[in-house]
Amino acid sequence: MAWAGKGFWAVVVQALFAGTNFLVNILLARWLEPEGYGAFALGYSLFLLLGTLHTALWTEPMMVYGAKRFREAFGPYRRVLIGDHWRFGFAASLLFLLCALVFANLGRQELALSFGGLAVAAPAVLYLWLVQRNAYVHLEPRLAAFGGVLYLVIYLLLAFFLLRLGLLNEATAYLAMGLAALLAGKAILWRLPKGTGQAVDPREVRALHWAYGRWALLAGLLSWVPANLPLVVLAGLKGLEASALFRAPYSLYMPVLPFQTALNSLFLPLVARRLATGPEEAWGWTKRALLIHTVPAAMYLLVVPWVEPVVGLVYGGRFPEAAKVFLWLLPVPFLAAATNALEAWHRGRERSGMVAKGYAVAALATALILPLAVAWGGVWGAALSLALGKGTLAAVLYLNRER
Repeated sequence: MAWAGKGFWAVVVQALFAGTNFLVNILLARWLEPEGYGAFALGYSLFLLLGTLHTALWTEPMMVYGAKRFREAFGPYRRVLIGDHWRFGFAASLLFLLCALVFANLGRQELALSFGGLAVAAPAVLYLWLVQRNAYVHLEPRLAAFGGVLYLVIYLLLAFFLLRLGLLNEATAYLAMGLAALLAGKAILWRLPKGTGQAVDPREVRALHWAYGRWALLAGLLSWVPANLPLVVLAGLKGLEASALFRAPYSLYMPVLPFQTALNSLFLPLVARRLATGPEEAWGWTKRALLIHTVPAAMYLLVVPWVEPVVGLVYGGRFPEAAKVFLWLLPVPFLAAATNALEAWHRGRERSGMVAKGYAVAALATALILPLAVAWGGVWGAALSLALGKGTLAAVLYLNRER
């Protein structure tokens, strides 16, 4: 029962993350000008690329080595990780600041503001991600959930305050995000056990994390391509207003897509345990996982008859074509249900290499069709490419299931 409770809180944390992204994107789409919101969305997509690097080299290895090798010296180990995190954050800030200066010189004010805000916010948001996972290492997912709630409340209060003062824009939206993340991260860290133990060698920590994380980094980069590249290419070929039109309806799927991913943290060990009694029973659980993943996706079908008034109400009529784009994106959560269930099957069989292969093929398919699809179809082409990437991944994983 204790592990079930911890699994529940792990899902709650993911739900909070998804809910925060959902609310933030909805409100900023309503409050910012379309080009400003497009710049914000583009910046966040590129920030997620940076996040894959950070997660692969710091967070994921910490979940392994923090629970085993450095369990008795977790305090000193954590200090090494946090110190390296801030060094990485400083380099990331310089990179985003350089981008902001380049866009400013090119006269792209919206992008300059967006990347300028990211230069400040990115290290703080990555810091929150890192200390939230510290709570998982200590088997305290409720503490991570507490940090998620605190971040959501502080960020929304700051954003609303900036709006009332007439100061909310692409840059200040990120500044509010960074301040909220920093305060929430400090609150989590303050409640975590301080930890004692002998000092650890930073060189040993870095060598271990690189040996583990370089493959996770490759998988993360490959998974970023089909999920985020459509928006980046759309902004480059069709402009920031087009990227805003794409991101606004796509944000309506945010409550479901991360939730489906969170469910896999529960299905993966179930599939792995059932493999001990035979692949047929494990495959049966994979099909059950697919059904359960599909349930939240199917709820969007209830919106279809009233999609125009619903989307118009959510965005205050700011994106007249958003309802049409919402329908173009409707296959995505169903394809995500298939990919999540099949990933659980392959990872449960310790075939993570097959998952990486699937992402590589999906990334290649997306990269090949995306420029032509966007140049020809604009937002429709970006939606098609997003669905193609998910569908390709599902097809590769299914065809190589080898029961």
